[in-house]
Amino acid sequence: MEERKKKGSWEPQSLQTAIGKVMSKELSVRKAAMQYNIPKSTIHDKIKALNRGEEVTMKLKLGRFTSTFSAEYEQVLVDHIKDLSNRCMPLMKKEFLKLAYDLAEVMKIPHRFNKEKGSAGKHFYYDFMKRHSDISLRAPESTSMMRAVGFNKPQVDLFYDNLEKLMKQYKFTPSRIYNCDETGVSCVHKHQKVLAPKAIRQVGKLTSAERGKNITVLFCMSANGHYIPPFFVFPRQRMNERLMVNAPAESIGVAQPKGWMNSDFFCNI
Repeated sequence: MEERKKKGSWEPQSLQTAIGKVMSKELSVRKAAMQYNIPKSTIHDKIKALNRGEEVTMKLKLGRFTSTFSAEYEQVLVDHIKDLSNRCMPLMKKEFLKLAYDLAEVMKIPHRFNKEKGSAGKHFYYDFMKRHSDISLRAPESTSMMRAVGFNKPQVDLFYDNLEKLMKQYKFTPSRIYNCDETGVSCVHKHQKVLAPKAIRQVGKLTSAERGKNITVLFCMSANGHYIPPFFVFPRQRMNERLMVNAPAESIGVAQPKGWMNSDFFCNI
């Protein structure tokens, strides 16, 4: 029985000689592997890479995969990912893999990425994510352009400068400083998964409506922790007191055709 070749037991010069004889048709891949004690897969992969015009090294590389980028280039990718995320423009997985491919191409770094798709592969992605545990694939929240433009350091500094000026002028106490925010709550709840026969193409479940309208709820709180009861704006022409059943104590409910908060409602809070 042929003795199994130990991984990495061949010399770089032997590999170079074996590849030369195979490419010159002096030996087959199988005979060259037996004569120079080199795995057939190693000779075959090296010749295949040379035929594609890729740069091939004869040095020993233990392990199935080697890192494409150095630690310096990987840190460039990490910093770029974090910078885009802070700007509310995070990369999707496909965009990141294409970016890695473009970086390797521009910097002329030898790689095993897919040239037809112009993208790095899944092995690179999983190895990269394993090395950088501070980065993960997450579901982003929708952020409007106005919110992103308005929330920045100059605008925040301006807000606190104006707040300090007003507090010094009018001697506001924390109990007189309130912050309020509104949110939309759907009146049609989401269903959980249910049991149904496989033969049925579509499974239905009764609810108040197929497409619900949002109810606007305004919350308000002072700087010293005093809460004002919630303020509800229902999308309807006339208010019905039954809508406020089981609402928090002292809550207020009003009706507005579109369910929007307006200046008249706000002043009555």
